[in-house]
Amino acid sequence: MHNQSENGTSVGYDDDHSRIVIGRTDDEGPIFDGSVDVRPQGPEPSDASASALESEVSLETDVSLETSAGGVTVSMAITNTGEQPRSLDSLVFNFETADESPPFGPNSRIYRHGYQSWSPTATLPVGIRFPEESPNNAPMMLDLEAPKNRRTSSYLTGFVNGSGGAVTMGFLEHDRFCTRFDVRDDERGIHEVAAVCPFDGITLESGARLESATLWIDTTRSLEDGLATIADLVAEEMGARVPETVPTGWCSWYHYFTDVTEADVRENLEELKSWGIPVEIVQLDDGYMNAFGDWRTIDDDFDSMAGLAGDIESKGFTPGLWLAPFYVEAGSHLFQDHPEWFITDPETGDPVDGGFRAGDHLYGLDTTHPDVQPWLRETFETAVEEWGFQYLKLDFLFAAALPGSRYDDDVTRIEAYRTGMEIIDDTVGEDVTVLGCGAPLAPSVGLVDAMRIGPDTDPVWETVGESASQPALKNAVRNTLTRQFLHRRWWLNDPDCQLVRETSDLTTPERKAFAALVATTGGVNVFSDRITEIDPAGRRLLERSLPPVETGVVEGLADREFPTRVICDRTGDGATTVALFNWSDEQRAVSFDPQEYLEGTDATDDTTVVWDGFAGERLSEQPPIERDLAPHDAALFAIGDKEVIEASSPDSLTGSQ
Repeated sequence: MHNQSENGTSVGYDDDHSRIVIGRTDDEGPIFDGSVDVRPQGPEPSDASASALESEVSLETDVSLETSAGGVTVSMAITNTGEQPRSLDSLVFNFETADESPPFGPNSRIYRHGYQSWSPTATLPVGIRFPEESPNNAPMMLDLEAPKNRRTSSYLTGFVNGSGGAVTMGFLEHDRFCTRFDVRDDERGIHEVAAVCPFDGITLESGARLESATLWIDTTRSLEDGLATIADLVAEEMGARVPETVPTGWCSWYHYFTDVTEADVRENLEELKSWGIPVEIVQLDDGYMNAFGDWRTIDDDFDSMAGLAGDIESKGFTPGLWLAPFYVEAGSHLFQDHPEWFITDPETGDPVDGGFRAGDHLYGLDTTHPDVQPWLRETFETAVEEWGFQYLKLDFLFAAALPGSRYDDDVTRIEAYRTGMEIIDDTVGEDVTVLGCGAPLAPSVGLVDAMRIGPDTDPVWETVGESASQPALKNAVRNTLTRQFLHRRWWLNDPDCQLVRETSDLTTPERKAFAALVATTGGVNVFSDRITEIDPAGRRLLERSLPPVETGVVEGLADREFPTRVICDRTGDGATTVALFNWSDEQRAVSFDPQEYLEGTDATDDTTVVWDGFAGERLSEQPPIERDLAPHDAALFAIGDKEVIEASSPDSLTGSQ
């Protein structure tokens, strides 16, 4: 058996038996023990071992083990040594644990990472699942190629045992294959983990060679450190682009929805200018066009898109526009005029179901079709060059990655998705900011500047009975916390819009808590209220959440679905800020000791103060500091030099106004 070890992580591979073993160098027994299977397209043979498959389909495999970033990587090269072409389904690393004494037993937890922006992500106890998606939403929220009888984590995952020990795994390249981890677990623990690199039936010609995505494994880091390392490695591999400046601004969606008019945007533009809040973007969302797909057929309530964008710019703001370039509704002119432009079911030839929204069926554009590509270019030339929009929010991007048949069947669905995104990127140029949304996450790295990383916020905390991917502030909060480690690694995170008006169904504590979360995590900071409906307290809350901090660190990701503490350094004065949250539905007491965050510094009792961020006052109480928080509420404290804090803006959540 060939072995590779690094920093306590050990991985071994036996070529003769296609056996792979994962462990720790200081342990006698393996953590996971399994096999490597290459699966051809079509029915699986009765013996699915790699050696039997090589004989049956004339495939030669070469597994490579290397060390990287303190962990071990596993990759495979597959060569077709037969005379005939071969279609490949997938490469699967099948890992099993001992049922009698599993290393991840009943007290273990699993970090499950969702497929796209809105897919729920969190660390959950074994045996506990997120609620099922409805049939209308499944094409949008799920990787449809994943098995329904397994817990699927897309691109990366982690497992934490009852003692806090963790194993993290992640694929590093995402430009061809939609990788995933299919986990079999129940209340007794984790039993099987399949690390899957799907090949989408691509054809391997005689003598041709195919490289799989590289799997990175670590068995010694904490869950948080392991996930951050995977994110760093993916960012380097995929050429992540991370702008220095975080977008801030106003968006039309959560007040006007699809009823927005040009007059509405102009009203809020004037209010923004009069207010003077330091934000940059005025973004028009859904409602300006007649149908999904007919992006250049403008609603009668808009006189001139170019005139509107020009006036936004003349007022000192960046004009922003929402589009869903790959998602087309059945009632649109585009769908009626060009039915051949869509991803189809290979058996029926009908367009693949992309979900049901706003009373109509929607479908995914085939970005490999030679007539779709110039249409995409023309659409974005219109939006950017003719109309003048310089900030683009691109939504429902998953549609280009739906499984199905395409004009060019030699590409994978991820290659097709990236083709569409690369056309857009090339058309709009480097000066336009691109925010992705509803997108397959890892395959988007390097193609967007910012990315929505959770469901829509919505003007409600939650809607009972709906899945965890649906619009609700609770669902947005979950993913903002559990995907924070992607911020400034893969892109700038977008937690979605703040809503501070009193006329929504959000409580004052909920509005305050989300403001604190947005302020301390450092992502995109956009609000979406009719400005005339924001009272002085709401305006002050928004002002206090600006400007964005560099980034924040979420504590407790391994321990719970909703971590309750975020740590950051304030932009204005560098003071350490600790945000404490109560995400439960009951009032709870929270506490912290400032000394935890002063160890190893030169701070003394004489020069250091603790400042209550919301009350805007210095605290005189002795640690630990305790607060009773209402449901979905927050407390925020800054710890730093007295003179520095008082010289900045001590009542600002980020240290300056």
